[in-house]
Amino acid sequence: MRPYFEKMALIGKPLTDSQKQSGKENVEDIRKVEADVLKAIDAVKNAGIPAATIKKRGQTTIWERIEYLVDPGTWCPLHTLYNPLFNEEGTTGVIDGLAKIKGKWCVVIGFDNKVMA
Repeated sequence: MRPYFEKMALIGKPLTDSQKQSGKENVEDIRKVEADVLKAIDAVKNAGIPAATIKKRGQTTIWERIEYLVDPGTWCPLHTLYNPLFNEEGTTGVIDGLAKIKGKWCVVIGFDNKVMA
């Protein structure tokens, strides 16, 4: 698919300055929503037992294991905010996503050992 998109003809035309100006409010609204999502993701990452306790046990957190495992800049998380039973931790404890490992795309699934099941 990559060659298709690289050679794909441009659609439409560039936005005018007045169109960009009229879209500023939308951009600000989107930035606010993005900030809320980032706060929720941070809450999931910090849920459960403190990371310092995990380190005292000689273990690493799921986020440290993912960072060690995947190629830098390729982690694309899925379902980070998924909490079907509304657990008090705000997460299922299962972390999954797509990433490259040694240049190959794969699915990465792990359990957050900071969150009790």
